[in-house]
Amino acid sequence: MPEGIAGPGGDVRQAVQQQTVRGGMPGFQPPPEVPWSMLGPDFIETWGHDDDGKLKAEHLEVVGQSGSGKSFAIASILQQRAARWDSAEIAVVTKQADDSIPLLGWPVAADVKEVRKYRQAVFWPQTGALGEDREKYMEPRIYDLLAALWVKDANTVIYFDEIGFIEDLSRRLKKMTRMYWREGRSHGISVIAAKQRPIGINRDAHSESRWKIVFPPADEGDMKRFAELLGRPADWEPVLRGLDQTQHQFVIRNSFTKDAFISWVDEPLRPLPSQAHQRPAGVGERLHGRKPAEA
Repeated sequence: MPEGIAGPGGDVRQAVQQQTVRGGMPGFQPPPEVPWSMLGPDFIETWGHDDDGKLKAEHLEVVGQSGSGKSFAIASILQQRAARWDSAEIAVVTKQADDSIPLLGWPVAADVKEVRKYRQAVFWPQTGALGEDREKYMEPRIYDLLAALWVKDANTVIYFDEIGFIEDLSRRLKKMTRMYWREGRSHGISVIAAKQRPIGINRDAHSESRWKIVFPPADEGDMKRFAELLGRPADWEPVLRGLDQTQHQFVIRNSFTKDAFISWVDEPLRPLPSQAHQRPAGVGERLHGRKPAEA
């Protein structure tokens, strides 16, 4: 089996021996099916760190239709990474309602100063405004957050629940997210960006993110584009069609190492006391690139 995501985990190696044949071109090896309870710990150990455990920021692109389970999967990943590495993380939520991110139990903030008080937090500016008025409310707040976080050695994971919505808010925000994709890793920033469809966003989202998580599309017309995120459409279209949507299965693939698995989150998501009941950071603690006393 390929090295990398699975590491030395014996349980994952054993699971890989049983593979489901899903079609594809001759010579194509379909990815094995491994539940996240087995695959997740090895992914968390690998993603964003080198072999010595040193921080190496990496971006993750997640694509899937509404209701596919992508928010639940991402929330699980955020929680597990924070538990393993004690990483500073911010979930930027732009939806009016979300079923998964609140399950983390993280402190919710609506401005930059409040976000900086906590190691893990949800940035969720909410308003009763609709349409353009809602977008006008959201745009400066998200821009100010991203501008404030852009510092050397930020050492932060930032998650966008709908990157397409954010990029469409303004030209300056589209340029800002492009900078995060292209230069964020050098600042210690790992981006997780979710989208319902892989079109209409910065191409840098595809080229700069080595990790891809792809759920099956809602529309058959999108099948080829979804498959292209993983490799040759002739190989990956049969895989995506064969995913069990009742289990919220997805494909996770590293475009550099070529490691690929079919997985699904098979454990419930509950708040962890260490993350849900955080105290504001101490004076000497660096969060999101700055000491709270400097804010």
